[in-house]
Amino acid sequence: MKSITLFFLLLMPYLYANEIFYYKDNQKILLTPINSISRENSTRDYYKDENGRVVGITNRLIIKLDNPKELDTILNDFNLTLLKQLTPDMYLVKTPNKSQTLDISNQLTKKASIQYAYPDFIKKRMSR
Repeated sequence: MKSITLFFLLLMPYLYANEIFYYKDNQKILLTPINSISRENSTRDYYKDENGRVVGITNRLIIKLDNPKELDTILNDFNLTLLKQLTPDMYLVKTPNKSQTLDISNQLTKKASIQYAYPDFIKKRMSR
């Protein structure tokens, strides 16, 4: 019995190591890849969120800063390219590639100087 318990304790970090997620309002939102839609040469990857919504992720992020003067530092530290200033403290930026978008988004969210960082999600249009 002890060996089974030890096995599961050693296995647990590996089960959670490959979680795909982003943060929304300081809560982790889990994503599940949808392989039938995703293509290697596509400009976006598709995921299903916890509520069953399908979202596409490209190499773009929306970030909101506490201090806009820190923008250049953040762009350099994370190898980001500024695409557009949306408001005086909110920016649309581009990551080096789409496979890094969620990781960079999550790293930025943890920085104290950033109010939020989300992937620029592509959502399916819903008819009324």
